[in-house]
Amino acid sequence: MDEILLKIPKKSEYMSTIRLTSSALSNLKGFNIDEIEDIKVIISEICTFFIKNLSLSTEELEISYQVFPNKIIVTVADLNAGEISEDSLNDDMSVMIIESLSDNFNYDLNNKTITFEKTKIGVD
Repeated sequence: MDEILLKIPKKSEYMSTIRLTSSALSNLKGFNIDEIEDIKVIISEICTFFIKNLSLSTEELEISYQVFPNKIIVTVADLNAGEISEDSLNDDMSVMIIESLSDNFNYDLNNKTITFEKTKIGVD
């Protein structure tokens, strides 16, 4: 397992950097094009969720990638102060997209983290 840590300003203009990093890591491990697109959409929706629901942006987003031969686990943490309500999570279209595209999805509102897992097709 390889672990990669990316700290990046919490600004929408860096979304392409996050998507490109996610795509490159997935491609290195042989994910197919549909799986890579899913991963890019998921990571974009998570970052968008944090940008929309926690307005403070003086600190970075921290993105941790755990890359295995058959899967990738990504955790996004918003390092800014503030709170995210359970209601914003339940009413957000981003969360529905994340849940539908990821194989496993968890969130921790107290620590402002969202984790998802994506496994290569045909691999148990």
